[in-house]
Amino acid sequence: MGSTLTVDNIVGATTAANVKLPAGSVLQTVHSQTTTSQTTASQTYVDSDLHVTITPKYSSSKILVRASVSLYNVDNASVATATIKRGSTELSGATYGFGYIYTAAAGGHVNQIPMEVLDSPSTTSATTYRVMFSRGFVNVGTAYLSVNGTVSSITAMEIAQ
Repeated sequence: MGSTLTVDNIVGATTAANVKLPAGSVLQTVHSQTTTSQTTASQTYVDSDLHVTITPKYSSSKILVRASVSLYNVDNASVATATIKRGSTELSGATYGFGYIYTAAAGGHVNQIPMEVLDSPSTTSATTYRVMFSRGFVNVGTAYLSVNGTVSSITAMEIAQ
């Protein structure tokens, strides 16, 4: 026969901050979004105003970063790409992009790009995750983030280990 424990509050021996939650628990979440249109004609990543700062409670925690980025490219055979960086470090597996060839009558194409990476920053210091974007590897075009009021967002969640 199983047991049931019912409580209204869990309080640590000295403070609530000392309560250790089980592995896999979400300890905190931070979120940011923008509808401000940003552009670049750069082939290297440029900063966007889409970022979050999280201060992990434990250095062993993992940070799950999810972003949904509205990307648009405007020139023939152009490409738009985005990546997630922690500080100046590009996170492995966090680069996303698309190419789109359009006709002038089509006027380009907006894509909502889902991005996700699980990071191990190994720190309890404030850590900033940001979306960077570029026009990619081609020599033509302009990349837009959040064009015409479309929403781009980023969320970081601390996961107990």
